[in-house]
Amino acid sequence: MLVIHDDGEALDLMTRLFEASGFDVVTAITGYRAQAHLEGDRRVDVVIAPWDTTHRVGGEVYRWSLQRRYDLRDQFVFVGSEMVPEFDQIVAGRCLAVSMARPADVVRVAAAAIRLRLSLEAQRDAIAETDQSKPRLLLCDDEPVLLMVMGELLGATYAVTRVESGHAAMTLLQHEDFDTMVLDWHMDDGSGADVYRWIAANKPWLAERVVFLSGWEGEDAGSVAPGRPILRKGQDSGQLTRVLKEIVRQVRGSGTHILPT
Repeated sequence: MLVIHDDGEALDLMTRLFEASGFDVVTAITGYRAQAHLEGDRRVDVVIAPWDTTHRVGGEVYRWSLQRRYDLRDQFVFVGSEMVPEFDQIVAGRCLAVSMARPADVVRVAAAAIRLRLSLEAQRDAIAETDQSKPRLLLCDDEPVLLMVMGELLGATYAVTRVESGHAAMTLLQHEDFDTMVLDWHMDDGSGADVYRWIAANKPWLAERVVFLSGWEGEDAGSVAPGRPILRKGQDSGQLTRVLKEIVRQVRGSGTHILPT
């Protein structure tokens, strides 16, 4: 685990607490040091950080992680005496906050977060083994309900990976390729256009695999992504499935999964 605190005594106390409970601990006393750890090669399963009116470093690192380490968005445990007003809006129910007045609870919540992460990884591995013949589809939309519905709709045909922002998609694409991608054109935290520009600059072979969705009628992606389809949200799902099927047919050819190495 990574333990963060901008108070040296509190950092030392928390470190000894978790080490006594059997955790492998690395520490950071500033947000910058924490980000350096999270950008490194060492695995991190849970992050313990303060976030209250006095110590805001946890919030700073969490906001950073939503853009750069989106895979850890559910793996923070925050400690503090009184949560800041924006806590619920930013965390959106993904993580828990615990008072350091109850250290045993902090340890239990951290252990539960790690168990959850390992369980989800095992589930993803099992799904990957089951769906290895399915084309891989990246679905990116910042509307949670639509993301869930479309994931269910397309999940029968594709191995669907869902993300809630353009920045999360770009982070994922640094390490993975997909047979096709469906991107929301309008998102606050990195738009579909931003993702396409990143793809064109960093992985141009994926550019022809992108399909955009927009809630606005008459939207044109031509100036940013010439030739890429942009479909109206909530309209003809058959058109979307046909477009995706044609992209996958071109990518995989006659049954061969063609992806650059």
